[in-house]
Amino acid sequence: MSVLHSKGIKMSENRARIWDPSQLFDVSREERQRIAERAKLRSQLKAQFQRKVTNPYCGVGGYLFDPAVQRFLAMRANHFEHFKATPKSAMFGFAWVLGPFLLLWWAVDKDRKTFEHKCRTGQIAYEDRIWKNI
Repeated sequence: MSVLHSKGIKMSENRARIWDPSQLFDVSREERQRIAERAKLRSQLKAQFQRKVTNPYCGVGGYLFDPAVQRFLAMRANHFEHFKATPKSAMFGFAWVLGPFLLLWWAVDKDRKTFEHKCRTGQIAYEDRIWKNI
């Protein structure tokens, strides 16, 4: 016996589905257990964090002290105190700070010299020049 699918495709009614959860995404049983353990640990850490955040007797300040976040913020605040100039950092500064300015200066200078040369040699008539009324 066959059943007509909504898109007009005939499907067998008594055909058993072939789906084995142990073969899902080619993950072994041990790996699935490790995934479940990590998920359980994550949920426990989330619950612990929520308990700490919502504790009305936590003290003054209104924030939780996290050593990892504190190290990150200290690193960001003290970065330039520990900066050491090296040839690599100098080349980086030249390439990304001075390089674009020098490239722009060269392009504008070349364009202006070409325009002035064309004006002086008569290749561009006075009425065709831009900025002639200023």
